[in-house]
Amino acid sequence: MARIYDLGCLYSTVKNISGGTKKFGFLPPHGKELDDDEEYTVFGNVLDAIANGFDRACSKRSITSFETAIDDRALEITATPSPILKDSVLTNRSFMLVVAGEDLGVDDPCWESVAS
Repeated sequence: MARIYDLGCLYSTVKNISGGTKKFGFLPPHGKELDDDEEYTVFGNVLDAIANGFDRACSKRSITSFETAIDDRALEITATPSPILKDSVLTNRSFMLVVAGEDLGVDDPCWESVAS
């Protein structure tokens, strides 16, 4: 039987908290309309995705709109990929940052965990 790994740590999630249905034109790939309390998930870090791969022609407008949505409490970031760090002593091990019960710690990267 093939193992299915939990790759959830590779994605970002945002949530519409505006109080109503709202179109967020900066969400990749071509904007997304979200109902109130609806979440939307993108691969990778949402900040990089909104910056359009740092394409200067469109990223400034998208970044400004994203900042405004966050500042106006219309959108919140609920998850981003955790940093993956290589242990400087155990050179064959990598860990990701995790928070459990408000305590910061490390765990194996999600792709090393089998999904249930």
